[in-house]
Amino acid sequence: MSVNKVFVAGLFLTLFWCLLFWQGITTAVSIWLESDVFNHCLFVLPGAFFLMYMNRDKLSINEILPNLWVLPLCIGCLVLYAIGLAGQLQLFMHIATFSFLPLAIWAYIGNKLAYKLMFPLFFILFCIPIGEELVPNLQEITADLSVVMLNWTSIPIYRSGLYIEIPNGRFLVAEACSGISFLISSLVIGSLYSYLNIRSTKRRILFVSISILFPIIANAIRVFGIIVIAYLSNMEYAVGADHLIYGWFFFAFVLICLLGIGELVREKGIVEEKSDTLTPKMTKPLKTNKIKVLFAIQGTVYLIFLWWFNNIQHQLEIVSEPTKIQLKLEGAELLEQHKIKQSPWEPLFPESFDAAKLIINADPLELDIFVAWYPAGQGELISSLNRFYQQEHWTQESVTSISVSEKEKVSLLTLVSANETRLLSYWYIVDGKIFGDQKLAKLYEIYRVLLGEYRGGGVVAISSSIERMSLDPYTKEFEKNIGKLMPSLSQSFEF
Repeated sequence: MSVNKVFVAGLFLTLFWCLLFWQGITTAVSIWLESDVFNHCLFVLPGAFFLMYMNRDKLSINEILPNLWVLPLCIGCLVLYAIGLAGQLQLFMHIATFSFLPLAIWAYIGNKLAYKLMFPLFFILFCIPIGEELVPNLQEITADLSVVMLNWTSIPIYRSGLYIEIPNGRFLVAEACSGISFLISSLVIGSLYSYLNIRSTKRRILFVSISILFPIIANAIRVFGIIVIAYLSNMEYAVGADHLIYGWFFFAFVLICLLGIGELVREKGIVEEKSDTLTPKMTKPLKTNKIKVLFAIQGTVYLIFLWWFNNIQHQLEIVSEPTKIQLKLEGAELLEQHKIKQSPWEPLFPESFDAAKLIINADPLELDIFVAWYPAGQGELISSLNRFYQQEHWTQESVTSISVSEKEKVSLLTLVSANETRLLSYWYIVDGKIFGDQKLAKLYEIYRVLLGEYRGGGVVAISSSIERMSLDPYTKEFEKNIGKLMPSLSQSFEF
């Protein structure tokens, strides 16, 4: 097996990676293009390979010694991808896709070369579009820090959840104000800067830690500045689109400051690396037998999993002739009292096969009921695209759980808007089984898909507008109605 064949084998395995994970790759690229938070991911993979190219002088083709012990980790990624594919969990698919690539390279080139390329291989993981799960926590942290800073001034403030009120007006620390873009971009740039410019491991860890904490604090200062400007200008500035423009300038300023901190942290002077060019070493012949074994094993494993992935995808695309929702309510007298009208609460389940919404009078409450049906092959029941409320109008103030029966618990959310407070509960029905927990419902859905027995799932959500001053009695009445309606509403789908 010649050196040229070694490169051909590596190229062939790379093409197999694209074939195996094409859906994970394409969905990740679409997120990179659509989301401002992950635009930087477009440059990560080319950047990682460029970093490998920069290290070419340290590498020798004769040092390739495949590590077969890495293959179990590669197989673990393939299994995770199968689970993600079955459950249409893009997070699992993306983690598996971009974890598999550095592991496959490691298995192919061996420990010695992989150690020399440790950071470029690790850098590939920044391709994973992950981090938006931190948005609620970052909103809370930003609100907390900005309120602390506002207390240093003479501005009177009142905070209610994520709302901050001053005499001139009211501010919401929305998702766009969480600073997630600041945080992720700063972490990527900070990691890259520490690799290129810092040699000490302790200094690298210190600078990466700073690149995490600094944007969080800086974002709180940005929110503090916006509120102060709005207060001093009597709400003429920093309350409309202009505060977004301030945000972009502030983001550029944060990056400049971060790089300035890096210059302070890194070692002063030029650190010369020892060169091995003056001391020639005996070059060992390339061990091609192990490469052939690895290539054969990987090729076989790839083909098996490719067949499995195609079977899962085929099952998800099977479209039967499902029936539509047949709403069932507890008691004929309750059904006669229902009335359809507009409601400020509008759930978003765009890919549902069928959906229904109505309002019933359950004195002293009016209950908004929403039901959506996702038979097999018709959209995705549990997805980040599906929302129980429009986030531009509503903010989640609190979440607790309530016991509907001895076996069932459902979440109880308190939502607030500029002029209304609502209670919200929801549950899922997967192949006839009720789940109050979204994660358990998703796991059961994946389990049924992997068994080849998945028939479909539905979701029921109930909400009610309440008076803020009478929260406790309304909550108890709301819980009582949930327990009354759950058995009948859960039978609105035919599995």
